[in-house]
Amino acid sequence: MILFFPYNTDAPIYYRPVITIAMMVINVLIFGFTFDIPKEQIEPFLLSVGNGIHPVQWLTGNFLHADPFHLIGNMLFLWVFGLVIEGKLGAVKMLAVYTGIGIVYGAAVQLMMLGHEPGACLGASAIITGLMVMAMLWAPANSIECLLIVAYRGCFRTSYFDVKITILAGLLILKDALFLYFLRSGSLSTELLHLLGAAVGLIAGLTMLKMNFVDCEHWDIFSVWTGENLLTDEERAEREAQKPENIKKREEKRQKQKQQLTGEIVHALQQQIPLPAFVIARKTEHMFSDWQLPKDLHLMLIRQLTTGQHWTEAAASMRLYLDRHSEQSFFVRLMLIQTLMTQNKPKAALKEIDEIVFTGTEPAQQKTVRKIREKAEILYRQNLETGNYELNE
Repeated sequence: MILFFPYNTDAPIYYRPVITIAMMVINVLIFGFTFDIPKEQIEPFLLSVGNGIHPVQWLTGNFLHADPFHLIGNMLFLWVFGLVIEGKLGAVKMLAVYTGIGIVYGAAVQLMMLGHEPGACLGASAIITGLMVMAMLWAPANSIECLLIVAYRGCFRTSYFDVKITILAGLLILKDALFLYFLRSGSLSTELLHLLGAAVGLIAGLTMLKMNFVDCEHWDIFSVWTGENLLTDEERAEREAQKPENIKKREEKRQKQKQQLTGEIVHALQQQIPLPAFVIARKTEHMFSDWQLPKDLHLMLIRQLTTGQHWTEAAASMRLYLDRHSEQSFFVRLMLIQTLMTQNKPKAALKEIDEIVFTGTEPAQQKTVRKIREKAEILYRQNLETGNYELNE
């Protein structure tokens, strides 16, 4: 005789197994209470098949067991897989998962077996199989500690060993699948019920994982499969940042920020307060290398800065405009020259005059530039005589 007892796990346990223990106690108490009750009195609470839909049985059938061995086997596996699942979820979510798997599984069985030969099933096996599959998804790299007892001709040998959750769960599911395949029976079998529970657990486990209802700390089956569990926090953040959906979200956020900041510039110019508009424009350009102030707003900013006699900011805005736009460059450069003269910077003004292209300009405009040049040269000589030198120009 060979007996196999799983009793512990090395998976991280962050919550006490309150619901797991409670479910074990409830199952044992119900078994003790119903042990001597006639079968006819128990039948209304079994999960019946082939005779309609009975929602109450979706819950009650999970708490009834056929015999002590059925109960003990289920409770051992409930304990170890309950440790893993409740250790990650906590009591409230564990209760929802436990009862939810049972109810969905019960509903599926009765719906699938409508019109089938009447019968009934009972036990927590399907729920436990569902929890086992969830544990396989959430803690594939962790192990189950087991006790093996071998009895032969009055001699007993015990052995302790660890087995990966994925290996144990995979073997048990494979066993049920093979039995179901080779039996090829149309009747309701234990193996079919186990696999239905596994399917419900698979859907629940994947859904909770994808919706971040559970934190597996990058040790879930997907992270282990892709090697993400071995990455540093920096490497993981970089990989996360390169996902197409995250790139799209970042770009959408960038566009929204640029639109918001542009709107603030427009509002400031409409209120004729150019200094905040200038500061926001500079800030936006530093934040976003692919953004620049639209040409019409740029010209409006230059005019308002000049009108408000904010010469330093006006000169910086004019130079930036000349670097970017050819339209109205003559007039903007002329404004810049006049601004530099106002700041007593004739050397810088002369440098800007040398940059003027007179092609297409009117004679009157050329005359204006010549007069400004004469004034700039005179002022430049005066500054040299008085020791007033221009720096950083």
